[in-house]
Amino acid sequence: MKVLKIWAGKEYDVDQSIAEGQTEPKPVVWASEKYFNKEGHIIPMHIEHNIACNTSDSPGATDKAMTELLQMAKCDVSALKKAHLSEHKIMFPFNSKRKRMSTIIENVETGNEYGKRLHVKGASEIVKAACSHYLDADGNPQQLTDGKNGELDQVIESFAKDALRTICLAYKDVLPGEGGVEHDEPKDEEVKTIEKSGLTLICIFGIQDIIRDEVPGAVLKMNEAGVTVRMVTGDNLTTAKAIAVKCKLIKDNEKDKEFVCMEGPDFYKMMGGYEKKDGKEVVVNFEIFERTMRKLKVMARSRPEDKYLMVTGLRQMGHTVAVTGDGTNDAPALKKADVGFAMGITGTDTCKEAADILITDDNFSSIVQACKWGRNVYDNIKRFLQFQLTVNVGACIITFIGAIIGKASPLQPIQLLWVNLIMDSLASLALATELPKDSLLKRKPQNRADYIVSRRMIKHILGQAIWQCIVLFTFLFAGEYMIPESKDKYAWKENKDFVMPGRAANWDGSDLYTKKMMDELGPSRHLTFIFTAFVMMQIFNMICSRKINDEFNIFEGIFKNPIFITIWIVIIGGQILISTFGGRIFVVCLDGLDLTQWGMAFAVGATSFVINLILKFVPDWLCPQIGNDTVHEERMKDARDAKAAKKEGMSLEEFQRKKLQE
Repeated sequence: MKVLKIWAGKEYDVDQSIAEGQTEPKPVVWASEKYFNKEGHIIPMHIEHNIACNTSDSPGATDKAMTELLQMAKCDVSALKKAHLSEHKIMFPFNSKRKRMSTIIENVETGNEYGKRLHVKGASEIVKAACSHYLDADGNPQQLTDGKNGELDQVIESFAKDALRTICLAYKDVLPGEGGVEHDEPKDEEVKTIEKSGLTLICIFGIQDIIRDEVPGAVLKMNEAGVTVRMVTGDNLTTAKAIAVKCKLIKDNEKDKEFVCMEGPDFYKMMGGYEKKDGKEVVVNFEIFERTMRKLKVMARSRPEDKYLMVTGLRQMGHTVAVTGDGTNDAPALKKADVGFAMGITGTDTCKEAADILITDDNFSSIVQACKWGRNVYDNIKRFLQFQLTVNVGACIITFIGAIIGKASPLQPIQLLWVNLIMDSLASLALATELPKDSLLKRKPQNRADYIVSRRMIKHILGQAIWQCIVLFTFLFAGEYMIPESKDKYAWKENKDFVMPGRAANWDGSDLYTKKMMDELGPSRHLTFIFTAFVMMQIFNMICSRKINDEFNIFEGIFKNPIFITIWIVIIGGQILISTFGGRIFVVCLDGLDLTQWGMAFAVGATSFVINLILKFVPDWLCPQIGNDTVHEERMKDARDAKAAKKEGMSLEEFQRKKLQE
């Protein structure tokens, strides 16, 4: 934040830029003015005292901006505090209800022996309302007439339209016993008697809350991602509107529309606050809240209870709510939200403790990155589940049916252990390391009630698993007619060109691959091929599982993920070693597979690519639904709307906007 304008009897601009070749900002442009050179002060004494002494020990961004102004003028802030603040200083801190901060300083010339002065700073319209006088351009007190009051309102309005936060400074010479012995009466009220009237307005600051260049673009990206961004601020309504327009939260022609921009107290009153029902906090006037939130984008002059009410209502509507904050007053809303983001640099300790995530650079665009990464993590989980469930379904069916018909499972426990290692450990590393893409921000958010296994995933899980079962059962029960064999000792006696069947029993229950044959020849080459082909189908399906939204190019970005490539190669290498040298430990043929059989195993695995392509053309609605799937429902709704829009000669966006208005 930076102080850009000051009204002190008249309006001044503040130039804080650093000229080329200089290391410090230029002297304040109003340093030559009579008022600002009075009695040797570049900045008037009242402004010095108010900023230096009437600031908390943990200053916020606004206080820091005003303190920097003193530092520009080479003002010794520490010396001022030492001279005018005692150990038992009387201070009334800022909060969202008071909208002001006040401190009584000592050892000043007030025209009486008491020597104490009250300094107040806060929201311009609130502090100004307590003033009866103002300091003119020469620093002399003048009566604050209705005409002058209107002029100051115009100054505040002009500052606010330039998206400047307006802060008013005022003072009052204190008399002994005024407002009580400690000047803090009434003790049970937020605003003390001494602060309510008789103040003299010192100046009005116009402070720029610097909008980073990337913020408007980040807001547009969030909107494109289906995330509604609302601004909740303590600034006055005019300033809030101007900032919202600059940030692309609203368009210039929207800012004066009903319910688009509101003040916090008006919002709270309209909603009737919140109450507890069945152990849950709910908005009293919930129907009004729902209608209002369809339009509301900016809430100004917000209090903690206003922000908390908004979060409560949005969650009641079923939305997932993320809240950002940097102040202690933001803590209740941060805790109430589904996700609380605290500013890591400017955030208070209370704010940080209440939040779930710290934004280390205080940059809104980091929230966009968090959203993108969050969606990517969710997709990575779905990728892994799609792959894992395919392996599970295929392995269970093959093992169960194979064991019933052939008297023994075609896949041995040690082999399933290797499959499990592929499925749980290596695949999770490979599929969980996919990097996020910008396209993630071009789709609507996932509903929190949605089942993580969608219809589209079920389509690919069942499709691939059924295909694997068909292929492997074909090779299991007819391998002696399909799998070529180059060595006589493993060849089938009825046809020397093909492999000897490795099933324990034939269809009629008669023994095939006996224990004697196992002892003499070792584990069956036939079943070694079945095991290898099964693993190869999983390896190739791992590539297919990288894409879970029916994207046609399953290889897109694969070389940008070296972890995936490395693990994929490691699994293939591991399978080659196991099938070749595993022997009796892994229950595989002692001579492994020959080159032709390896070629067939790789070819069988590659059929996963073909099946994946075919499944993309299968409608999702043909697949069973095992839980909520609003993404599918939204997709179907868009398809219906697209047909209706085409009939009316409208675009889909225009048609849906028309439906929403109706």
